[in-house]
Amino acid sequence: MAATCLEAPVNAIRRALIAAPVAHADETGRRVNGNLYWLHVLNTDRLTAYFPHPKRGAEALNAFGLLALFAGVLAHDHWSACQCYPCWHTFCNAHHLRELTAIAERSPSQPWATDMITLLCQANALVSEAQALKALPTGNVEHLRTRYDTILIEAEAGYPPRSRRPGTRGRVKQSPACNLIRRLREHRNEVLRFLTDRRAPFDNNQAEHDLRMPRLKQKVSGCFRSETGGDTFATIRSYLSTRRKQSDDLSNVLTFRGQPPMPQLE
Repeated sequence: MAATCLEAPVNAIRRALIAAPVAHADETGRRVNGNLYWLHVLNTDRLTAYFPHPKRGAEALNAFGLLALFAGVLAHDHWSACQCYPCWHTFCNAHHLRELTAIAERSPSQPWATDMITLLCQANALVSEAQALKALPTGNVEHLRTRYDTILIEAEAGYPPRSRRPGTRGRVKQSPACNLIRRLREHRNEVLRFLTDRRAPFDNNQAEHDLRMPRLKQKVSGCFRSETGGDTFATIRSYLSTRRKQSDDLSNVLTFRGQPPMPQLE
């Protein structure tokens, strides 16, 4: 079976991901024998590792076994299960831009969302222009952080948290805008890490890109009939995605005899 032959190189890919300076994490739902399962991915621009699991959160990530050993910068969609690991975290600003755009369209009288969109896009452009430097100049960083804080002060004035009604218990449901403002405030370092850490990407599009093919596979072929089938797919796809990123000819990769070629791991 191809998956059995590929176990060694896929395990090597996983070990290389643990040592990577920056990696991306994400997950997507899929059906296995009619039940909802999750396909998790940890990747870089040259390596990919998929991991299927019935759960989405901490139980699945612990079973994956990579993030507990990872010490680089982890890009993700501010998923709380990922935040538990003691590495450096950076949040996906593409997600923030989509949320901010939705708020700006719903509430044109509240300009803070548009201002934050402008700030994040300008900051990303400045970082891209300064790639030849070791880091963005300190003055630019402080100016952007000050603008960021000022925008959030204005946002909080327009969207104050809802208070609990007398006689009620539990958490008070807040508006999407209020939740986003709180997240941007409490996790400013993770949102703006790309300003000061050259390893940190602006977004998590690398992980989302590597989940497109599995999503398309489910859309076209439907669910897996068994866990074994899902596991086999994850192993084979981890290897093929990695080799494709390294510009290898997949027609040759798919016709190997004996031991499969080992991908580049650095």
